[in-house]
Amino acid sequence: MGAALRCRTGGGDGAVKELLHRLSALDEDASAALKIITFFDALLGQRAGLEPFVRGAAVLAGCPAGFAHPLHHIWLRVDAEGHALAPVQDVAVARSWPHQELADGSGGVVWLERPSGEAAHDAVLLERLATCLHLTIERVSPLDLDDAGAIELLLSATSTDDARRKAARRLRLRDDARVRVVALGPAGVADVPRSAVVSTPFGPVRASIVRADEPWDAPWHGVSAVTGIAGVPRGWDEALLALRVASRLVPRVRWEDLGALTALGRADVRAGDHHPDVSAVAGAAREPWGLDTLEALSMTESVRAAAQVLGLHHSTVQARQQHLEDLLGFRVGTAPGRVRVATALVLHRLMTTRFDDQT
Repeated sequence: MGAALRCRTGGGDGAVKELLHRLSALDEDASAALKIITFFDALLGQRAGLEPFVRGAAVLAGCPAGFAHPLHHIWLRVDAEGHALAPVQDVAVARSWPHQELADGSGGVVWLERPSGEAAHDAVLLERLATCLHLTIERVSPLDLDDAGAIELLLSATSTDDARRKAARRLRLRDDARVRVVALGPAGVADVPRSAVVSTPFGPVRASIVRADEPWDAPWHGVSAVTGIAGVPRGWDEALLALRVASRLVPRVRWEDLGALTALGRADVRAGDHHPDVSAVAGAAREPWGLDTLEALSMTESVRAAAQVLGLHHSTVQARQQHLEDLLGFRVGTAPGRVRVATALVLHRLMTTRFDDQT
């Protein structure tokens, strides 16, 4: 059998066709599963590229096969004759066919477009295809990743340690680097090096990873505590929460500066929707000046100081304060009042802030 499996190296069309031809000459009692495993192991040994694996799967299965890896921007689709087809770039569509996810949690998926549903040996074929494609991607130089792909790999909690190391090297970060993760707001998204736009439950947000000792600034951002490469996913959560509570008056928020307020971000903030303080802040937000005035009053100890922050005459701020206190039902100018306003503002932002307009 070993002699029958030898084929040309290089992973091209000729190698695939010759290998399939030699496999077909095996004894009739050789199982389909053994043929599948042998086929893919031979391609793996040849250090073939990605497309020969997908092409071989399609020919073995007798139906179109595909591979989608959004993180690496890889989209492959081949018909039963081994010819390239228009790629499918909607992973949800791919998952409507018999499919297998890559085991590294990267979001990569392989599938077979078999109209009759899954056949007897499709599970083996899909498993081997997914495994071989994963190993091939892991083998590829990290320089084949762009910065955006490397950022997304580091942010993902499901990335393997090896994938993290390769992504870090792509970003010119040492394995033992100390970094901060930055989430950038609407005013700070243009031309940021070492960054990627990432989908979040709050809309697309640009993420960046900077060395802890690297001078850095942007007009509007949230930044994590210092962490190592392995802690980047947690740092992303911290940076995103900090960004969600940023405002026009405080557009740069550090995770460490939030203190106990970080506990609010980890709680079910929807429970605060019915609290009268939060409802009153939502009412104040209907005034174009409402939230800024409340925040300035909560940050300072006098109307004059708040007026300085806002760049307004103190009489204007005094009139606004009276209006807001009528709405809130308590005095804002006292220490307990300032704490209540600050807490309600944080809850309001956590419940309402979205970034759908970012690019």
